Amino acid sequence: MEKTKPLKLRHVLPWCLAALFGQAEAATQNFTLYVSSGTWPINGAGGAVVNVWGYGDQAASPKIPGPALTVYEGDTVNLTVVNNHSLDHNLVIQGVSTDLSAIPPGGSKIYSFTAPSAGTYLYSDTLNNNVNREMGLYGAFVVRPADGSNSAWTGGPAYTFERTWVVSDMDKPRWNDVAGLGGTVDTAVYKPTHFLINGLGGFDGMMDAATTIDGMVGETALVRIINAGQYSQSLHFHANHFKVLTSNGVRQSSPYQELDTINVPPMTTADVLFYLNQPGHYPMHNHTSQMETANGVYLNGVSTMIMMH
Repeated sequence: MEKTKPLKLRHVLPWCLAALFGQAEAATQNFTLYVSSGTWPINGAGGAVVNVWGYGDQAASPKIPGPALTVYEGDTVNLTVVNNHSLDHNLVIQGVSTDLSAIPPGGSKIYSFTAPSAGTYLYSDTLNNNVNREMGLYGAFVVRPADGSNSAWTGGPAYTFERTWVVSDMDKPRWNDVAGLGGTVDTAVYKPTHFLINGLGGFDGMMDAATTIDGMVGETALVRIINAGQYSQSLHFHANHFKVLTSNGVRQSSPYQELDTINVPPMTTADVLFYLNQPGHYPMHNHTSQMETANGVYLNGVSTMIMMH
């Protein structure tokens, strides 16, 4: 199973420049995201077809979560957001951008900024009392070190391959069904029925190559965790402990704390380093039983597999 993609010139140049000058030359990264409505399937027992609003890289094709945006420290980022939906929307990168203003239906906005320090960030729609985010308007913004290395930050812990997990929750009957049909959501009542990892229920999450930790004994995985939902999520790794490198963007001090379960509150992030140490297939699942379900059916919530060869 593929763990890393072939190096491209954009990836090789930073190493060469860093070796010669100590710092890579920044690039300009241009992205376009489209806000639109649609439906999203959650497969397996307890699954459903859910009304969603999402960011997509094509018009009228929402994705849950939105496309991962990956840049390097110091890059100039131009992010265009086109609102193809009937309501106001925005996009805020937590800890990076500060423009909270609305993009009206049919409008667009360009967010321009310099990529911050290496790390994992959440982007989301902050309008409409959390309804827009709950409906699916969120995604990962990843900043890699300027030197292009496979390390959490320049001079930081190294890794062999990485995974990004965006976990979230949705209340289908009270939020998604109502908002999707143009109604007004009673935000005082939130009882999520579906819990997702990278937009997937657990049965799909356990087979998705972009989600599973799948590698050789002796390798190291950097796992970027983003909680885009409204409930805290406690993620439990079987087979080995991991080291906590960052907590909501704050770099931890070495020696790094070693855990087998990490609690990630809503709207926060964590980066952990997992060592593949023994052959076998093992689960990663949520330690809150409800969050391992889809509409009450176990095991179709936040879970995936750890596979070591």
